Amino acid sequence: MILYKYTADCSKLNLDQEGTTKEGYEGLYPRRSDIAEWNSKFYTAYRTEKKFFIMISDIRKDKMTIVAELEMEVDPRECVDYIRKILPEMELLACEEITSDEFYKEMVRTERNNWTECYIRSMKEDLKLATEPEHSYYEPVAYQVSERIYTSQDMNRQKQSEQMQEIMASESFYEEMERIYALENEKRFVGHPVHYLITAGDKAAADDMIDILIPALLENQRLLSGRAYDVQKMTHKAEQEGNFENIFSGAKGGTVILSLEGEKSTGMYATGNYDLAKALGNKLNEYGNSTLFIFVDISGNRSVSDDTIAEILSNADLIQIQEGQGDLKRASAYLKRLAEKTEYHDYTIDELTQYLPKEKKLYSVSDIYNAYNRWYGRGLKTHIYKAYKEKDLIKIELKKKTDKPYLELQKMVGLSEVKKVTDEILAAAKMQKMRKQMGLSGVQSSMHMLFSGNPGTAKTTVARLLSQVLKEEEVLKYGHIVECGRQDLVGKYVGWTAQIVESKFQAARGGILFIDEAYSLVEDNRTYGAEAINTIVQEMENYRDEVIVIFAGYPEKMKEFLEQNEGLASRIAFHLNFPDYSPVELTQILDLMLEKSEYRMDERTREKCFSICADACREENYGNGRFVRNLLDHAIMRQADRLIREHQNGTLEKEEACLLTADDFEMIGLKKKPQSRQIGFCAG
Repeated sequence: MILYKYTADCSKLNLDQEGTTKEGYEGLYPRRSDIAEWNSKFYTAYRTEKKFFIMISDIRKDKMTIVAELEMEVDPRECVDYIRKILPEMELLACEEITSDEFYKEMVRTERNNWTECYIRSMKEDLKLATEPEHSYYEPVAYQVSERIYTSQDMNRQKQSEQMQEIMASESFYEEMERIYALENEKRFVGHPVHYLITAGDKAAADDMIDILIPALLENQRLLSGRAYDVQKMTHKAEQEGNFENIFSGAKGGTVILSLEGEKSTGMYATGNYDLAKALGNKLNEYGNSTLFIFVDISGNRSVSDDTIAEILSNADLIQIQEGQGDLKRASAYLKRLAEKTEYHDYTIDELTQYLPKEKKLYSVSDIYNAYNRWYGRGLKTHIYKAYKEKDLIKIELKKKTDKPYLELQKMVGLSEVKKVTDEILAAAKMQKMRKQMGLSGVQSSMHMLFSGNPGTAKTTVARLLSQVLKEEEVLKYGHIVECGRQDLVGKYVGWTAQIVESKFQAARGGILFIDEAYSLVEDNRTYGAEAINTIVQEMENYRDEVIVIFAGYPEKMKEFLEQNEGLASRIAFHLNFPDYSPVELTQILDLMLEKSEYRMDERTREKCFSICADACREENYGNGRFVRNLLDHAIMRQADRLIREHQNGTLEKEEACLLTADDFEMIGLKKKPQSRQIGFCAG
C-alpha cells in the first residue's frame, strides 16, 4: 500500500467555524458539518470498491489536510480525481508520502475532531497499519521495525555519482548502478527483476548504500513508493507475530529491509532460526514481485548459516553489493563528512584518522565507521561531559581461545573409546580425500552414532566438540549441532510429526542432529513416537551424506530402544559408551575446572576432594561431571563468604582470592543414609 498526505486550499468551500479549540486550534467544525459528510462519502467509496481509503484530518487557516491509502495497483491520479469529485472547489497544493505511524496519527486527529463515524482502531487493523510486535515482560521483543521515506527529488546521475564517490562505493555497487540507469530499460514499474543482498561490517555502512540505492530505483521508476520498513534484531519467534505479516503486505510498492543479525543458537533455537529463514524465503516468494527485498548481512552478526541463507535467496534473483574501500585520502574525506554532521568543530584531520587501523593501506567503510565512533565517543568527554576529559576506559583483555576442538577433546578426562573412534573417523575422511585426489571413486560410509551413558558423562559436550572437529576436517560442511528431545519431535496430531522431524533434518544439514533420551519416543507405546522413529529412519537415508545423527541416553534404556527398532540399529555405525567417572577422574575434572576458572587448591584440599568424590561414586545417579561442577560452585560461594567475613574493612590479596581451602569443600547434593533406631525396651 502507498500512503499519501495532501495539502489543499479550502478557502472556497465556505466552511463555518465554531471558534477555537481548547488546544488553541484555529477552527473547530462540528461532527455533523460538511466535513463529516465528505468523510462519510469517502468511507462509503472505500467500503464499496476497496481501492483507496481517504479521510480529511485537519484544517488550519484555510489549509486542509487529507490522507489517503492506496493499493499499489491504483493509479494515484484516480484517487486525486475522486477527491476533486467530492470537493470540486478545493485546490490541491502539495502531496507527499508518509509513514504508517504518521497516517494513523492523522486518523486519530480526525476522530478527535468528530469528523468520522469510523472506529479508528478497527480501521488500523483493517488497513493493516500495525507492524510493531507484542511486548512481553518475560521475553525480548520478536523484532524491531522502523519506517523511513525516500524520495527521488533532486536525484540525477551526476549527484548519484558524487554520492558513490563519497561513500567509497565498491565495484559491485557501480556495476549495479550501470544496470539501473541503462538506457535499454523501460522506465515503468512492472515488478522486481532482482532483489539485493548488502554485505558490510557495520549497519551504518549498509545504510549509506541503501540511501543511494532506493532513490536511484525511484528515479528510474523501479519503485512505486519510497516508503521502506527496516526490520532488525529478528528472533526465531518473529514469524509467529501477527503484525509481522503486515510489514510485507503493507510494503507493496515499496521496500522491506531485513537485517540478518542475531544470536547464533543451538538446540531448539537453531531450529527456530531455520524456521524463520524459511518463512522469510516464503515471504520473498509471495511478495517479491510487488515488494523490493533488501537483505543486510553484517559481518560476524548473522544468526543463520550460509546454507540457510542460500535457501532464503533461492526464491529470487539476488544482486550482492559489498561495502567499498579506499586509501587514506578517501578515508579521511569520508571521516570529515561524518564529523561535519556533529556539533564538534575544533578538530583536525589527524584527530579523526588516528583511530584507523595502523597496519592497513586500504580502509573499508566499516573501518571508517569504527574510527568515527571512537572519535565521537572521545568527543563526548572532551566537549560535552568535560569532567571525564582525563578519564580513559580500562582496557579489559579477554583470553582468546587457542585450543582447537580436536585438542580440547583430547584434553578431556577419560573417554578413551570416544577419542579412538574420533581418530578413526578422521582417518577415514582423510583417506577418502586422498582417493579423490588420485582419481579413485569415493565410498561414503554411514557415520550415525549412539552415545550411551549416565547423566554428566559429557555426551552433549563431546557431540558439540565433535561437530567442530568434523567441520575443521571438512567431513561436515558447517559443523553446527541441532539438539532436540521427544517434545521437539512429536506433533499433537496425526501427520504433524513427520513434518516436524523432516524440518529438524533440514535444520541440521551440514551438521549433527543430536537426539537426547531417544528411547522416550517409544515408551508406553505412544503412536506419534513410533511415527517419529519411522520418519527418522527414512530421513537418515535421505540425508545420509549431509547429516550425522547422534542418539543419546541411559545405557539400559538405549539398549532396549535399539532392540525394539532393528531398522534403526542397522543404520548406526558407532556405539560409544560413556562410563561413569572414577574418583581419580572426577578429581582430574575438578583440576581442569579450577584451571579454567583461575582458582587453585593445595594438596590437603585435593585429598579431601578425592575423598568426597570417592563417597559420591558409591551412590547411584550421583551426576558424574555435574556433581563436580556443583561441588566447585558451592566451594566458591563458601570461599566468598569466608573471605568477606575475615577481611571486613581490610585488604584482600590476589593469592587469597584464588585459593580454595579444604574448609570450602563439603559433600553436597547426595541423600544421607537414615540412622537406624532400636525400638523396644531395655532391661534395667
